[in-house]
Amino acid sequence: MIDVSALTVRFRTKTGHFDAVRDATFHVGEGEVFGIVGESGSGKSTILRALTGLVAAAAGTMKTGSHVPGERAGRAFRRDVQMVFQDPYGSLHPRFTVDQTLREPLAINGIDRQDERIVAALQEVGLGAAFRFRYPHQLSGGQRQRVAIARALIVEPRVLLLDEPTSALDVSVQAEILNLLRRLHRERNLTMILVSHNLAVIGFLCSRVAVMRNGEIVEELGIEAIRAQQVDNDYTRSLLLATGGYERKAVEVIGMDAAL
Repeated sequence: MIDVSALTVRFRTKTGHFDAVRDATFHVGEGEVFGIVGESGSGKSTILRALTGLVAAAAGTMKTGSHVPGERAGRAFRRDVQMVFQDPYGSLHPRFTVDQTLREPLAINGIDRQDERIVAALQEVGLGAAFRFRYPHQLSGGQRQRVAIARALIVEPRVLLLDEPTSALDVSVQAEILNLLRRLHRERNLTMILVSHNLAVIGFLCSRVAVMRNGEIVEELGIEAIRAQQVDNDYTRSLLLATGGYERKAVEVIGMDAAL
């Protein structure tokens, strides 16, 4: 479904050119959930933006289904490939109600039965019809992200790109959104790419993961190898150690609270 080969994304700066992504290659099968993990600034989100045509590729090739990002994108591409952004408040128009936010992609794509589809989309993401005429500032962070997911899914895409969709949310809300995404993937057989700096989030949804550092993919492996800590790259190993250290510290703090 997604084929990326030797992708390089270059930005112009005051001091010259900067390669945010260098020679990235990976493939995602139809119905697969593929993860990209790495620290901030490693180029994860830039790959997603390249796949949607929001930034241009300096070198390499990309293909999503029968579409080639970067060429003149038609309506079919915009329907087939949708993206959910990291900030659920910044990605929603502050002066649009939920109804307007969900109606706009339907109108752009000439899709009929709009009222029926809007209500169904809200129900699918766990929001009732009572949310239709609320504004973003009247919603919690988790509710905003549900609206953003509904907006992406209302045009019935085949590919869903997720740019750290839970990082701006509380831990309990993160679990709700992850469970929602897992259910939607199962019910719709969506092809997904999930970008995150959190290996636990990647491990919950993804079957394979690419590890990025400084714009390059340093390792690609199955999620079972991650869980078994069977990795080859030192950077991947450091990510695992950092995650494990955080979990152990959290357990220690909980234990101390219980003792008190």
